[in-house]
Amino acid sequence: MIFSGEEEDVEAEVSAGWIGLIGASVGAGGALLGGWLQQRHQAKVTREQQEAARADLLEERGRAAGEKALSELYALRRYLQDCKTRPVPEERQPWRVKARAFIDEAELAVMLMPNAKEVQTRIECAAGMIIETLRIGREEARQITDREHITHVYRCLAGTRDAIRALSAFMRGDPLPNPGRHLRMHMEETARIVARVRAGEPPEV
Repeated sequence: MIFSGEEEDVEAEVSAGWIGLIGASVGAGGALLGGWLQQRHQAKVTREQQEAARADLLEERGRAAGEKALSELYALRRYLQDCKTRPVPEERQPWRVKARAFIDEAELAVMLMPNAKEVQTRIECAAGMIIETLRIGREEARQITDREHITHVYRCLAGTRDAIRALSAFMRGDPLPNPGRHLRMHMEETARIVARVRAGEPPEV
């Protein structure tokens, strides 16, 4: 079949039109794909930035809480050291109340630290030992001897020092040190009590 020059021009124009249309479609599709990929990338970057900001905020809050707890523990240690030589009040109660306030504040601050389960458990045990030592009745306080008073103070000091060592190690990023003798015995006794309770056994008298 022989085409005239006019028909060939028409076909060329039609072909050019199709090519242009296809090119425009491909270009639009590429632009849409590029925009989608860019949005996904931007969303990922934004999410990573938010996660990093949250991690920084948690770390900052954790450090502030840790420093607050250490401050309370050092204050408690200084106070207890003073109690060793201070004349014992008649009922030997005021120092117990003040020491309890220090350890309560320290424990509260530690419990606000994120991602700190191990050191929180250790401080909770040390606080438990200290509070157990501080908790005596008024009549018992009247009858307590100077020797017993000093023993109670030293036991509280042992728990406080254990707590300071554990929290300081955690904030440095070091492994927690082994608990001291008094705290280890307290932890073992607590574990025995918990085991008996879970087994439905009556508490030891």
